[in-house]
Amino acid sequence: MNKLGRQALVDGVQQELVTYLRNGTVNDRAVARWLDITDLNIENLDRLKRIHFCLSDDVVEFAAQLQERLRRVKTANQREREITRGEVRGAVDWPATTRLRYADQSGDRTKFACKTPYTEYNIDQNLVLKKLLWTIHSTVDEDIAAIEYDWRTDAWSDEQIAAFDRTYGRNVHLSRIRNGADIRVTPRMLNTARRSRQALYTDAFTLYDRYQRLLTGAYEDPDISELLSDTLVVPERLPRLFELFCVFRLLRGLRSQAFQLQPIETGSSQLAVLQDENHTVNVYHDRSGSLSFHVPLSELDGIEADYAKRVRNAQNQHQQLTKAFLDNSTEPSLFHGRPDLVIEVYDGEAKGTPGAIVLGEIKYSDRQQTFTRGLEELLKYMEFVQKADCGYLSERDTEMLGLLITDAVEVNDASPAGGQVTHISAQDLLTGNTPTGWIPEAVR
Repeated sequence: MNKLGRQALVDGVQQELVTYLRNGTVNDRAVARWLDITDLNIENLDRLKRIHFCLSDDVVEFAAQLQERLRRVKTANQREREITRGEVRGAVDWPATTRLRYADQSGDRTKFACKTPYTEYNIDQNLVLKKLLWTIHSTVDEDIAAIEYDWRTDAWSDEQIAAFDRTYGRNVHLSRIRNGADIRVTPRMLNTARRSRQALYTDAFTLYDRYQRLLTGAYEDPDISELLSDTLVVPERLPRLFELFCVFRLLRGLRSQAFQLQPIETGSSQLAVLQDENHTVNVYHDRSGSLSFHVPLSELDGIEADYAKRVRNAQNQHQQLTKAFLDNSTEPSLFHGRPDLVIEVYDGEAKGTPGAIVLGEIKYSDRQQTFTRGLEELLKYMEFVQKADCGYLSERDTEMLGLLITDAVEVNDASPAGGQVTHISAQDLLTGNTPTGWIPEAVR
């Protein structure tokens, strides 16, 4: 059985990711953490959207053609009223001059009210253009230029970045338009740019309108969905992409049980929430949810066995030496950690103690040694999982299931020993032949 490669994983994720983002049923902050592909600690989806907007072919092409197209920047001829003494600048406004002189008791005949001509650059379509270029320039300068991967240089080479920077910073026409950071684009400005007869401005409108719709989450629009599909899922780290793939396919499995994904509320820590008439299911990735996987060292208090003494001694020394070496504080514990996946199933609303729990470990590996290590980690999580005020859930009536997902590890039985732990391979997820033993009995 062959391991799933990068392209197969990307293909398996793209459509569902865009669908979930489009209807607001996954936590976009969690997605942003997943798609931290540049090692820039991106945890803000809007920042990630800006980066991928600027990586899109239309934006790169627009920037490449900018220098030539700026030769035809549109301006407006205006006249500014100016009071002069002893000289005339432009046309004299005689009625205003007369009123000016009569207002002055001295009747100074050297005063003139003049209409001085000047060229106005801050017209609506130029403000849209400058705001778009400021958005592109700031994103390229602050985020994209630091990325060292091939897909960055394919879109924005160092030479392209330098050329765009020169154009933006030195072009005489752009320098006369208001600073992009101070421009607030209005619907009237956008409409003026849209109706322009110059392609420079209609293209600027198209791109800035697309950028605004991308930020506001208009994922149902075909061009936004296409942009996301083309650029959003490009993680360099295959294990992270593999986790994305697995979790989305598991969500598909839960939806097949008549559950519907629910929109995520602002500030929620769940990756996704599913509901039917009788149950609520909270899905967490890299989060503990409402559970705890920490066993304090105090659990050994009063136990005088030699092994317990040695564990206490090692943990206490670890705390002291960490403080001495790194000036960091640690909390001695017998066990701590967090599974890759936590699924909590509640009867009715998500309150109190879950009626069922699924804990999952995801390993992008086809090695039996990794399988064994993942299984051991999973069993410990299942043994030590706790809920506040309830103690160890393994000692309560809560249905406890374990899920181990690997890539291309062949096993004798997908769910042996009574079915408490289920193994799923990536190929099962890809083909839809996923065992259902990991789904709690209450919601099958």
